[in-house]
Amino acid sequence: MKVTIIGAGNMGGSAALGFAACGALPASCITVTARHAASLEKFKSAGILTGTDNRAAVKDADIVFFAVKPWQMEDVLKETRDVLDYGRQLVVSIAPGIKPEQFREWLDKDGSMPSLAYAIPNTAIEIGESMTYISPVTASEPQTAMLKELFDKVGKTIVVPLEQLLSGTSLASCGIAYAMRYISASAEGGARLGLDGEQIGEAVCQTVRGAAALVSAKGFDPEHEIDRVTTPNGLTIRGLDAMEEAGFSDAVVKGLTVIKQPRKRRIVVKVGSNVLTRADGSLDTTRVSAIVDQIVTLRGAGYETVLVTSGAVACGRSLIREDRKLSDVQQRQLYSAIGQVRLMDLYYRLFQNYGITVGQVLTMKKNFDEGQEYNNQKSCMEVMLQSHVLPVVNENDTVSITELMFTDNDELSGLVAGMVGAESLVILTNVDGVYDGSPDDPASSVIPRILPGDAVKDHISAKKSSSGRGGMLSKCNVAMKLASEGIRVIIANGNRENILVDVLTGASEAEHTEFVPVTIE
Repeated sequence: MKVTIIGAGNMGGSAALGFAACGALPASCITVTARHAASLEKFKSAGILTGTDNRAAVKDADIVFFAVKPWQMEDVLKETRDVLDYGRQLVVSIAPGIKPEQFREWLDKDGSMPSLAYAIPNTAIEIGESMTYISPVTASEPQTAMLKELFDKVGKTIVVPLEQLLSGTSLASCGIAYAMRYISASAEGGARLGLDGEQIGEAVCQTVRGAAALVSAKGFDPEHEIDRVTTPNGLTIRGLDAMEEAGFSDAVVKGLTVIKQPRKRRIVVKVGSNVLTRADGSLDTTRVSAIVDQIVTLRGAGYETVLVTSGAVACGRSLIREDRKLSDVQQRQLYSAIGQVRLMDLYYRLFQNYGITVGQVLTMKKNFDEGQEYNNQKSCMEVMLQSHVLPVVNENDTVSITELMFTDNDELSGLVAGMVGAESLVILTNVDGVYDGSPDDPASSVIPRILPGDAVKDHISAKKSSSGRGGMLSKCNVAMKLASEGIRVIIANGNRENILVDVLTGASEAEHTEFVPVTIE
C-alpha cells in the first residue's frame, strides 16, 4: 500500500514520520508534499519520498491524505482532482471542520466523487501513541477497515459516525493539548516547591504515564484509583480539594464541551484617533456619540463588546498647551494623563444614558506576555463582560516607555481580540477599507474580501495618519495574523453612519474589507 500526504505541517508531518518510524508502512511507500522544498528535509532523512508537485504525488497512491490548512483545501483539491482515480483511491481529510458538502463541491468531476473519509489523529502519532478518530463518509467497509488497520499501527483507533467526529476531535486531537496544559501546570508547581528543574520533567511525565497505564490496565475507573491514594485530612485530599475549589474538573469539562456550545457573539471594536478627532485635533464628541449609539444597538442584538479606543493623547493635546520642549514620551505621558480623564468621562456619560456601565482597562504590552499579569488581565475583562460591564481599553501611556509600547492601538486591539476569544475585530478608520491602489486614485477600489495567503501588501502604503501612530500596513498585519488564528477582521470607515451595525449584521452593503478567518465551520 502507498500513501501520499499533501501538507507537511504539524499533523501531516507527524503522521508521515509516525507511519515510517513505527513500521506502519515502509518509508519508500510514503510521499509527502509541501509548497517549499526546504520544509521537506527531515522527511528525506527518514527515507520518505518528498516533492512539491501535488499532482504528480497523488497518482500512484492508494490513500491520499489532505492535511493542508483549511483555507488552502479548496485550491489543493481542485488542483489534483483531475488526476485522482476515483474508482481506486481513498481520499482522507485530516481537517474535521470542512464539511462533506464542500468536498463534494470541490471534488466533483462530471458528477462522480471519490471515496471519502475523515481521520483525525493527534500529534502523538509521531511516536506511535496517537488516539485517532475515523469517520467514513462514502468510504466502503473494506476501505474503512484498511484505514483503521493503518492507524492502529501508530496508536489506537475508533470509528465513529460523522455526527460524532467533532466530539472525538475535542476529546483526542484537542485533548492532547489539554493534557499538555496539566503537565505544564504540574511542572510549574514542582518549580514552586523548589524541586530540581532537570528532574521535574521526568517526574511529571512518569506520573502522568503511570496514571494512564494504571487506569488502562485495571479497567477505566479513575475515581477508584483516586480513592486508593487519599486519606481523610491527608495531603492528597487537601490538594484535590484545592484543585476543585479552583474549578479544575469543571474547567476540563468546559474545555472539552466547548465544541458543543455556540460561539459567543463577542466582538472587539477599535476606534482610531482619525475617527474620534476633528481636523484641528480636538475631540469630535458627535462622532464619539454616534459610535456609542451603534455599540448599544449591537449589544441589544446580543453582541458582547469590548471597545479599544484611541484619542486620549489627541484629547489631552487639545486641552493644554505646553511651551516647554518635551520629548515624545513626555508628551504622550502628559497628554494621555489629561486626555484619558476627559475621554473616559465622555464614554461614561454617553453609555450611562442607556443604562450601560463602562469600566476602564489601561494596559501595557508586557501584560500580554504569558504569565500572571496576562491571566489577571484576562480574568478582569471576563468578569466585566459576565457582569454586563463594557470594557474600554487603551494603552497606559503614562507609564509606557518607547521600548515597552505597543506599535499602535491596532496591535493592542489584535491582542485584546485574541485574549477575550472574540469572533470578530472591527477596526474603524477614516477610509472604506483596503484599496487595490492608492485611496486617492479614482481608479482604485476597495478589496471586499481578503483570504489567507492573498498578497495585499504591495497595494498598501506605510503612511500613517497625523493623529495616530498606526497606518493601513499596520492594520493589515494585525488582520492577517488574527485571520490565521480564526478571528474575522473588518476594516471600515468609522465616519460613515451606522457602519458598525451595517458590517456586522448585514443591514446594508456598506463598503468595507473583510479578512476571512481560516476556521471553516
